[in-house]
Amino acid sequence: MNSKTKVKFKETIIGDLSGALSAAIITMPMAIGYGIIAFAPLGVEFIPQAAMVGIFSAVFAGFFASFMGGSPIQITGPKAPLTLIYGSLISSLVSMQAISHHTTSTVYIVIGLASLCLLIAGISQIVFGALGIGNLIKYIPQPVIAGFMTGIAFLLITKQMSIMLGLSSGQSIWKVLKQPVLINPLTAIVGLTTIIIIFISKRYFKKIPASLLAIVAGTSLFYAITSTTDYSINDAIIGDIQARLPDPLTFYHLLRELHHIDLTIVLPKIILTGLLLGLFASMESLMSSVVEDNLTGARHNSKKELIGQGLGNIVSAVIGSIPAAGSIPRSIANYNAGGKTRLSGMMCGVIIFVIIMTLSTLVGKIPISVIAGIIFVVGLTLIDKGTVNILRRIVISRKFEKELVTNFTITLVVAVITISVDLITAIFIGILIASTLFIFSMAQSIIKRRYYGDEYHSRKRRTIRNINWLEKKGREIVVLELQGPLFFGSAENLVIEAEKLLNESTYCIFNFKRVSEIDSTGANILIQLKKRIQDNGNFLLFSQLSKKDRLISYLEVMDLTKDLIDKHTYSDTDMALEWAEDHLLDRNGLRINTSKSTKLSEMELFKDFSEKEISLIQPKMVNLSFNKDEIVFKEGDRTRDLYLLTKGKMSVKIYLPESDSQKRLFTYSPGTVFGEMAFLDGDSRSASVWASEKSEAMCLSIENFRRLSQEEPELSTKLIQNLAIEISGRLRRTSNQVRLLEDS
Repeated sequence: MNSKTKVKFKETIIGDLSGALSAAIITMPMAIGYGIIAFAPLGVEFIPQAAMVGIFSAVFAGFFASFMGGSPIQITGPKAPLTLIYGSLISSLVSMQAISHHTTSTVYIVIGLASLCLLIAGISQIVFGALGIGNLIKYIPQPVIAGFMTGIAFLLITKQMSIMLGLSSGQSIWKVLKQPVLINPLTAIVGLTTIIIIFISKRYFKKIPASLLAIVAGTSLFYAITSTTDYSINDAIIGDIQARLPDPLTFYHLLRELHHIDLTIVLPKIILTGLLLGLFASMESLMSSVVEDNLTGARHNSKKELIGQGLGNIVSAVIGSIPAAGSIPRSIANYNAGGKTRLSGMMCGVIIFVIIMTLSTLVGKIPISVIAGIIFVVGLTLIDKGTVNILRRIVISRKFEKELVTNFTITLVVAVITISVDLITAIFIGILIASTLFIFSMAQSIIKRRYYGDEYHSRKRRTIRNINWLEKKGREIVVLELQGPLFFGSAENLVIEAEKLLNESTYCIFNFKRVSEIDSTGANILIQLKKRIQDNGNFLLFSQLSKKDRLISYLEVMDLTKDLIDKHTYSDTDMALEWAEDHLLDRNGLRINTSKSTKLSEMELFKDFSEKEISLIQPKMVNLSFNKDEIVFKEGDRTRDLYLLTKGKMSVKIYLPESDSQKRLFTYSPGTVFGEMAFLDGDSRSASVWASEKSEAMCLSIENFRRLSQEEPELSTKLIQNLAIEISGRLRRTSNQVRLLEDS
C-alpha cells in the first residue's frame, strides 16, 4: 500500500467514523421512541425494555443491513411507518382471544409472534432481492404512498401529543379541548420546548444534530422544573434501562408457550402483516437508496440492498426487536459528515451499542416527553409536501384539473382509511383505487384486453385434476374485453381479430362491460360473425350485454336482439367462462357429474390420506342435504364449520348494500371444500353460500375438529396442512390470473 493509498484509506475511515457518529446521534432517540411506540400495548412497565428493544434494532439490523447491503451510505434503523404497522399487530395480539393470557408468558407470546411476523418480512425481502423484483416495488403509485405516509403522520403526531399533554391511555386529545385541566403542565412545557429547540437548531445550528440539542435542552428544563417543585419524575422518564445483551432465544420462548395459542386464528394475520411489512420496508429502503444515488452519483444495487435489509430484519426477529429500513435523513447526515462506505452504517450500529451499554443509566433518565417531541417533528416531516402543494393549487386557482383532483382524492382516501380503519387495509384499498383509476385512464381501444382459458379460469371451484387439464387445454377458450363504441370500423377489426383467434380456439367470449354504444352496422356485423362461427362448430358468447339497458333498448328498436341475444348471452363474463369450461370438459369426458356423490378418498384434500386415516376422520363429519336455493350459511354468521361438497353445486354470494342485491362470486363443484376462512381465522362468514341445485355435503364442526386434534394430533395437523396447500393453490392461481390481467 503506497503513501497516497494509505492517506486515502485513513481519510475514508475517519470520514466513515464521523458520518457514523452523526447518524448515531440522530438514530438513537428515534430508536428509543419507536421501541416505546411499538410495545406500548404491553403497558408502561415495559417502557424501559421497549426502549432497549428499539435500540437493538438500530444496532443489529443496522449493522447487518450495511454489511450485506447494496447502498454504501445507507443508515438502517426503526422507521415510523413500520413501527406503526408493527405496533398495530402487537396491539391486536395483546387483545386476541386466541392467546391465553398468563401475565409472564404473555410477553413471551406477543414478542414471539410479532418476531415471527418480522421474520416473514425479512425472508420476503430476501426473496424480493433474490428474484430481482425490487424495481417493481418502486412502481407502487405515488398518491397511495403519499396518502399512507400522511395518515401515518397524523397517527404519529396525535400519539405524541397525547404523551406531551400527559394524558393517560384512555384519554383522547380531543377531550382536552373540553377539559384543559387534564393537561400535565410539566410534560407539555418540556415537549413544546423540545419541538422549538429542534426548529431553532435546524435553522441556526446546522452543524450540531438537532435531536442532540433537543435532548440536552428538554432534559435540562425537565430536571430544572422538577428540582423546584413536587412533581414525581418516575412516570415521566424512560425508566431503569438495564445494559444487557439481546436475548437470541425469542423463538425458543415462543415454542414453549405454543400451547397457549390458537395458531389457526393468529397465523393468517401474522403472515399477511409480515408480507406487507416486508413490502413496505423494501419500498422505504429503495426510496432511500435512490435519494442517496443523487448524493453520491453512484447507483445502488437493488438486489443486494434488499437481501441486506432482509438479513437485518431477520436478525431483529431472532432477538425480539422491531422492524428496520433505510432512512433518508440519517443517510444524508452520514454522507454530509463524511460517510462514504458501508463501514459507516456498521460503525453507526457499533457506536449506538457502546453508548447504550456504557450510558444506559443516563439514557433512562431522559423524559418521555422529550422523545415524544422529537418523534412529533418526525411526524410533521412525513406529511407529503406534494399533496400540500396540490391542495394549495386547487384552493388558490379554483381550477379542478382532473389529474390533480384524482391524485389528491386517492391520497385523501388512503389517509382517511389509514387513520380510521387500519394501516393494512389502507395499503390494499389504496392500491386498488389507484389501479382502478389507471385502468379507466388507459387509452381506449375496442379490444381492451385478451386472455385465454389456460391461464384465466372461471371462479368455479373445481378439482385439481380439472384445473390442471384446463391449464393444458384451456387455450380453446379466449376472452376479449371490449371498450369504447362498437361501430362499423371497430366492429370489422374485431371480426378479423376474432376469426384469427378461432383458428386456434373453439370458444370466444366478448365482454361488453365497457362498450359505450353499438350502432346498427356494428350489430349486424356481430350477427353475421355469430352465424359463421356457429356454422363452423365453434361458439361465440356475449357477456355483460344484458346489463346494458341502453344498448339493449337500442337493439330492440332496430329489431336485432332476436338474432344477437340468445342462450349464449350472459349477465357476467364469469358465467360465460364457466359454461365454456364445462362444455369443453364435457366434450372430453372430464367434468364431474354433479348428480354423482364424491367420496372423501376422491377429494384433493385427502389425496395422501390412507383408508385408515379417512376412517378416523369420517365419523367426525355429518352428512347434510340441501335443496335448491337453500342457504348453507349466511354472510356474517359466526359459525366455523368446514364443508366438503360431495354432490351438486354451491354458489357463493356477497350482499351489496347500495343496490340491496346479492352478487355471485364463484361456484363450488363436487370434491371441493368451502367455509375454510371462518374455520381457520374464527371470524364471521365473509359471504353467503347457497345450493344452486339439490346438493349434499359433509360437515366437520370446529368442536369435532378440536376433538380430533386431541385424539389424533398428527391427523389434524395433516388436514390443516392439506387445507393450507389447497388455499395456497387458490392464491397462486388467483395471483397468476391477476398478473395475466395486469400484464395484458
